[in-house]
Amino acid sequence: MVLGSFLRSLAPSCLAALTLGAGLVCARPASAGSPFLVTPEPAVVEASPAYRYANMTDEEAFAELDRRSLPYIRVESAPGVRAPIRLTGRLHGVYIHSALPEEQRATSIFEILDARLALALDDFAAVLERHEIDEVIHYTMYRPNVPREARAPAAPAKRKVAKKQAPRRAAPKKGAAGKEASKKEAPRANPKLPPANTAKARDLGKGALGAKHAHEGAAKGTKRKEPAKAPEKLGKPREIVTEAAKPKPSPRWAPPGTRHPAGLAIDVGRLRKKDGTWISVLDHFHGKIGEKTCGEGARRPEQALAQELRALVCESQDAGIFTYVLSPNYNADHADHFHMEIKPGVRWFLVH
Repeated sequence: MVLGSFLRSLAPSCLAALTLGAGLVCARPASAGSPFLVTPEPAVVEASPAYRYANMTDEEAFAELDRRSLPYIRVESAPGVRAPIRLTGRLHGVYIHSALPEEQRATSIFEILDARLALALDDFAAVLERHEIDEVIHYTMYRPNVPREARAPAAPAKRKVAKKQAPRRAAPKKGAAGKEASKKEAPRANPKLPPANTAKARDLGKGALGAKHAHEGAAKGTKRKEPAKAPEKLGKPREIVTEAAKPKPSPRWAPPGTRHPAGLAIDVGRLRKKDGTWISVLDHFHGKIGEKTCGEGARRPEQALAQELRALVCESQDAGIFTYVLSPNYNADHADHFHMEIKPGVRWFLVH
């Protein structure tokens, strides 16, 4: 069931999204006050695929997989995952797999997911199929949890210590004037020269969104020609596995039953169209941290591939497939992928 366009509008508004005999339903802002979060009426949320899948029992999830005749095998055990499986075929013609070499995928833990996420991916694959996409490379689905991070102890308050005055040196005797004059004073910086440009761009990981340009901090008055705008590069039909692209253990603890340690999230990094074009979130999204991705007020980029990447996210949220999606607009850690997750027990949606 399509929830309607209110999922793309992150401002409070009442829309005819679902007819339940009660007329209009209203998407209210969340109490947290985030402009990227909406809390529709409970009946609307509970009718969404994301909510239904996330809150299924194991038996219900497996039964729905079988009803749809989806290709999968059960996994005996994956710590933290309630209904672990592996996909063994395409969903709506879309091959979804990790960045690992093909011979490693059949046994890698990073190809495991929960049966509930598989249902959401089946719906998402229908969106991808409409965009002529037949392959998706993810950077991880399941990954083991890590111990909960202990809070660092608060730094002790600094005590103010009275500065000791340096003892005054006795004035040199007249006889020693020649010796004192022979000592050279350290050269002083010329105040007319511009200060050295010591500002360095902060390393923001893959993509370096928000990093400063190298010319920032240069002396005022220096003219610099802007580089010519290069045409958008289309990805070539290739698959290169780099160390940065390989799945890694989760660096942060997640509450039990959520996110990657529960197999309920996927990090989508690259997508291949049927004509062989590769679309990379890192190279083609062209985002900016803090911007809206979907809905009223979201910037429409000039590049066609950037528009298509946003369409994939926004159309999936229109249909209520995922509880929330984090894009490169969220922070630098997501510069190269879409984090797409279903979350049990919540009645809100978020896309950023």
